[in-house]
Amino acid sequence: MTNASNAPLLIESGSPSSSFLLFALPALALTSKDGLGLVQAVILLIFLRHLRPVSRSYLQHWGELSGVTLAFLFYFLVSWVRMLADHQPLRMLDGPARLLIGLSCIGVMYTLRPRIRYFWLGLCVTTLLAAAMAAWQVFSGAEERALGFTHHAVTFGDLALVSGLMAACGLAAFRDPRLQRVDWLPAAALLGGMLASVLSASRGGWLALPLVAIPLLTYGRRLYGWRLLRMCAVTLGLLALAFALPATGMAQRVGLVLHEAQQYFTAGDVSNSVGVRLELGRASLMMFADHPWLGVGRDNFDAALAALAAAGRLQPLPPMAYVNSQNDLLFCLSTGGLLDAGLLLMMYIAPLRYFMGELRRPDLGQHSLALAGVVLVAAFVGFGLTDVMFWLMMPKVFYVMMLCSLIGMCLAVRYSAPTPRRILITRTDNIGDVVLTLPLAGYLKQLYPQAEIVFLCRLYAAAVVAHCRHVDRVLTVEELGRDVAKSLRQTGCDTVLFTYPRRELAYAARRAGIGRRVGSTRRVYHWLTCNRLVNMTGPLGARLHEAQLSFKLLLPLGIDYVPPREDVWKLYGLTPSRHRDADAVLAGPGIKLILHPKSNGNGREWPLEHFTTLARMLGDDPQVRVLVTGSPAEGQLLAEQAPELLALPNVENLCGKLDLAGFTALIGGCDGLVASGTGPLHLAAALGRPVVGLFPPIKPIDPVRWAALGPRATNLAAEQGCGQCADPAQCSCMRAITPQHVLDVIRSWR
Repeated sequence: MTNASNAPLLIESGSPSSSFLLFALPALALTSKDGLGLVQAVILLIFLRHLRPVSRSYLQHWGELSGVTLAFLFYFLVSWVRMLADHQPLRMLDGPARLLIGLSCIGVMYTLRPRIRYFWLGLCVTTLLAAAMAAWQVFSGAEERALGFTHHAVTFGDLALVSGLMAACGLAAFRDPRLQRVDWLPAAALLGGMLASVLSASRGGWLALPLVAIPLLTYGRRLYGWRLLRMCAVTLGLLALAFALPATGMAQRVGLVLHEAQQYFTAGDVSNSVGVRLELGRASLMMFADHPWLGVGRDNFDAALAALAAAGRLQPLPPMAYVNSQNDLLFCLSTGGLLDAGLLLMMYIAPLRYFMGELRRPDLGQHSLALAGVVLVAAFVGFGLTDVMFWLMMPKVFYVMMLCSLIGMCLAVRYSAPTPRRILITRTDNIGDVVLTLPLAGYLKQLYPQAEIVFLCRLYAAAVVAHCRHVDRVLTVEELGRDVAKSLRQTGCDTVLFTYPRRELAYAARRAGIGRRVGSTRRVYHWLTCNRLVNMTGPLGARLHEAQLSFKLLLPLGIDYVPPREDVWKLYGLTPSRHRDADAVLAGPGIKLILHPKSNGNGREWPLEHFTTLARMLGDDPQVRVLVTGSPAEGQLLAEQAPELLALPNVENLCGKLDLAGFTALIGGCDGLVASGTGPLHLAAALGRPVVGLFPPIKPIDPVRWAALGPRATNLAAEQGCGQCADPAQCSCMRAITPQHVLDVIRSWR
């Protein structure tokens, strides 16, 4: 059995909603016009909803986050002051405000701790979709240059390229067994990013690649060895092939750039794209020389350019709508002077310093994230040599959100979720369901031996839970009283796991201020009351036993572990008890075999005539005592519907004669039990008694979901459904299990 000593505490622990958001962050960047803005708005709302814990995370790690935080904060504050001083419109704060809001990604990712593999999947999907879109736009003739949904070829090509380069940093994530079938995605994404960049005809990628290659090959080689080097070699080989093929136009475009640059330097030709860019760069240096500290003003580049031309200091430029220097640093120097240039360098250097620090620390899983961060910064520096990346909204939002999400995930990897001190498990339905939840308490006690496990159930099931050595305190719904929130607050629990959802308990737990509230996404009210949501459905959930399903609620604790079915019974922790009334029954001679015919309406029941036949067959052995059990109401039904069973000389009718404590003691001391899928069956299996469970072969009440789990448990079901299963009165699946089948199992116990 995998226990607390060797079950790793994984960091990817968040709810499906936060994980999907992490997937959508890169995936929407290049495939939707307003995708990034939508994700940023959602992250801001999450930030505001979890304001207190998120704010604490910034304060707790301020020493590490101060550089990045102050870089974007100062940029916003300086922009605000300059807007007021220069009497600029409020819209001038739009970009700086988006950069400031992007800082919320750090706290949100650190607090929600989404499943990081979704980030790498999102990056790969982003780049492949961008490559497919670029190929369609160019090869179909719809566009001369690939634009995606950005309407700006350079932006599209640059963001697609950096997404592919970052995806190559996530090779470690695809070692996960859940992703091994798609471990080719990072390589495909890297190629896709190159393809999209080539088809966009962006020159920024050419200059960014050498800058990115240094950290990618230096640190990436340490992380992934020859695999990453082979990926890069194949990619560069294909890039060289594309350069050699005339159809791609790459060679012609490079030759044209060199020719236009030569024309500018030899003849001062500014009639072409490169000449204009070089002349704009010269103009930017003139503006900086004239206004070195504050520049000409962020919104005054056009006016300053016209003034230089009027003064004869520039060559006449063609009537082209250039509104910036086509270079990040030169544009900041010209429009904002040393102040803005310093802020730009801070927004590059501070994150780079953070990620380099993460790469120097021991790898707890953050190295691949930090390498992606270094690649992101290096790529944007390279892109900024031929474009102003912080001019358009999309690249600046992409930069800050990616950057801060990576920082938040690095922190989440290095600092595991707080260890619970007191955990409340709620299971307020039937006894069988309560029993099948006890392994969760057992596993938590292994993981956190110092934590107190509190189990909330109904009063009638409390006697069973009280015999579980893993539960420190049993709390009943009845003792909560009218003010449920106050009672829950008094328990002092910091974590609650809603293994059985109840609306009033969920709202009460929120009002009680329980810090970590984990529930299923299937209940709408959990989206309002729980701050951790777990998807309990899906293909994997359909294959899990009821006792295994509850383990999925441990994901927000950083635990991605479901015990194998054959090991679940080891976690029950139930100890047989003694009871005076049960001892009186068990004191007699012979083998005590319990038949529990009814199920209180829960599940399909074995026909009463089969129970009667089995009891009669057991009467052939004088050593076997048949004990028929059930509630008083079930005893009355048996008297009406199966009087022959109760009249057999070897049968003792115990229906309604024992309370739950006595019944539990009776089950713990008996020699075997036969029942349909009901509470006594699971209780007997948990106590280690021989049992026969009788089930129909139909979902969701088949043995796959509800089988008795124990060292001596046998579960019988027909091989296939009868076709009339929708109507319990017509269903013959249970009848197909014959008394002889059950008798053969009972005889094998000896």
